[in-house]
Amino acid sequence: MLTLGRAARADDLDDFVGARDAFINGEYPRASRELQDLVNRIDAVQSSTVRTAARKYLAASLFAERREADARAVIANLLRDEPRTRLEPGQFEVSFARLFESVLRSIEPELDALLFQRAQQRRNDENARDARRALTLDLLGHESRVELVPRSLAFLPFGVGQFNNQQNGLGAVFLSLESAFLIGSVVAFGIDRSAQSLTRPQGTWDIGTEDDRANLAGAMRVLNWGMLGAFVVTAAVGIWRANADYVPQRIVSRVPRLIPPALQGLQISGLPGGAGASLRFTF
Repeated sequence: MLTLGRAARADDLDDFVGARDAFINGEYPRASRELQDLVNRIDAVQSSTVRTAARKYLAASLFAERREADARAVIANLLRDEPRTRLEPGQFEVSFARLFESVLRSIEPELDALLFQRAQQRRNDENARDARRALTLDLLGHESRVELVPRSLAFLPFGVGQFNNQQNGLGAVFLSLESAFLIGSVVAFGIDRSAQSLTRPQGTWDIGTEDDRANLAGAMRVLNWGMLGAFVVTAAVGIWRANADYVPQRIVSRVPRLIPPALQGLQISGLPGGAGASLRFTF
């Protein structure tokens, strides 16, 4: 006995009953032709039960016409589309039931893999639907507080731009490097100036001869300019990177949103197949 699937059309059912009666009456060529036309035109989603039954009888009609290869192909395609399909006991002759079981056993590993893939896809769809629902609920129940990020700080050295972008680790690197280079430059400059002085500072430097002081001053001058150049380059890289990573605004907090009384009772529900989310009101 055929159980109607949801939304099966009446004309599809009438055509199926006529073709099935032809099969029962032994009019196999007519049954095969009408069942094939029905399978080709019927919507697999809207009339899935009628289509499945029609494919079973189509395979049985082809088998009765001694077209076993065509019958096997119809059964295999049916099982690949609906791996859990089985024959009802006593619905068909034993010889056709054996053929059906033979095809089933021959492609059983493939069917198991299909079932696994579809189960995994259903789980993925459900997870995605749940994630969308949670996100929608979060958006409805909370609001974000945003602050503007000043662009001018991105042009300052010593990692200020990185700290302004909340890149604290990178900011610490630029702060350390630029500070070390600048301090080194200042120290080298001080030693250079002291070494060039004709009068040795009391109790501070014991540089030796004038030639020694001149050599030390030259070395410190090179070190001073090297450190100063490294500072400028590092600061320029930091400023460039801060501007490249700059975002005009950022979320600083999320607070619960007060839902107006008129919207109390709002519910979220997922659409079939994970297509999205819909809103509905309950009273």
